[in-house]
Amino acid sequence: MTRMQGFTLIELLVVIAIIGVLAAILLPTFSSAQKKPYDVAAQQCGRAIVAAQIPYRAGTGSYTSDPAQLGPDVAEACRDAGVQVGVHNTAPAAATSAYLMSGADANSFAFTAFHPRGSGFYRYWNVSPAPIAEGNRLNTLFPY
Repeated sequence: MTRMQGFTLIELLVVIAIIGVLAAILLPTFSSAQKKPYDVAAQQCGRAIVAAQIPYRAGTGSYTSDPAQLGPDVAEACRDAGVQVGVHNTAPAAATSAYLMSGADANSFAFTAFHPRGSGFYRYWNVSPAPIAEGNRLNTLFPY
């Protein structure tokens, strides 16, 4: 009588269980890693807006609430990258689509920058001469 070589049912179940545990650990990490580039794009858009507002104010005497007026660098960093710019005081929904800032005048401007496929939004608030609260200088990612 010849004996068949192979794996037993128990051995196969143990391997499947190990693969399932590894998948349960790695999948959440992988999904958050997929959103990171979109969050970085939102932060870069915010930095481009802040950098463009200074010369815009020097030329016109006030800040603008329309990022489209800030030139091609802002358009490339924001609109072309799919980043949305919205009102500062509200947390954007992931499906929100806006491209206007709020609170722009001669001394201040405020906005949020987010990507619809990202995991949160960045906020910027420049109110002169009042101090700025923590997290309002594009340094904190606020989750949706």
